[in-house]
Amino acid sequence: MDPNFPRLFTVNEANGLLPIIRPLVDQILENIRRLKGVSETVIRREQLDPDAPNLMEKLREDKEVLKLVTQIKDWVTAINGHGCVCKGVEQGLIDFPCMLGSEVVFLCWQIGEASVAHYHRIEDGFAGRKTLLEDVDAEPETKPSYH
Repeated sequence: MDPNFPRLFTVNEANGLLPIIRPLVDQILENIRRLKGVSETVIRREQLDPDAPNLMEKLREDKEVLKLVTQIKDWVTAINGHGCVCKGVEQGLIDFPCMLGSEVVFLCWQIGEASVAHYHRIEDGFAGRKTLLEDVDAEPETKPSYH
């Protein structure tokens, strides 16, 4: 077990968690959408400077903004509580730590995708995403094992 991650997933385990994760990500994205609208209203109403360094501090003084931000944080915590990593909340990105050979990589899922079908090395991030099937032409002894 890797000490940096409380849980390592297989592809099947990651896909099995999607029915729990997907609605949480949907709620996060809906709250982000609502938060943008409410924030714009508060900025206009309070005549706040959108470029002020303390803008978020001022916005959180609004009860509705605070409620939306708190719910988003709670849902991110719930997702992370399953052992996966909520990355890029605005993009709906979730990473699932997975052992690939002797290296921990992230199985990578994004809202709108039917299943977990990508992975990337931790240091490569989303830009280094590869499909899980990219290695199907490899020789059997060099094919990665996703578990």
